Amino acid sequence: MSYLASLLYQLSEKQEQLGRLKTCESELQNLQGEFRENQKLVKEPQLTSVTWAGDLADTFESIRKEADTSYKDISDTQLNAVLKDIADKILSLIQEIQLLESQIAAERARMESEESKGKE
Repeated sequence: MSYLASLLYQLSEKQEQLGRLKTCESELQNLQGEFRENQKLVKEPQLTSVTWAGDLADTFESIRKEADTSYKDISDTQLNAVLKDIADKILSLIQEIQLLESQIAAERARMESEESKGKE
């Protein structure tokens, strides 16, 4: 495989990876929004002395508070960290693609130069 073909293959692979990452990032952002939207459901139904009271209600309320805390951790900490990692990888791939495009242009110029020297 020629050097140019190798570069073109690498470029194609990087562009495909970039596309998949952008799709993943978008889907994950949508899921994070849904996740945040559904967080309020952890607190439903409201418990009052009329609906449910006593030790079991207190235990249940404690579990709901833990679930709410877990929701916040997943949404605000863990998902944000994953989204940041994806964004960083996207930037890295964009830089790699730009480098490959420069290398491809240089190789094509080199090949054209050799071709024109061969015609002389």
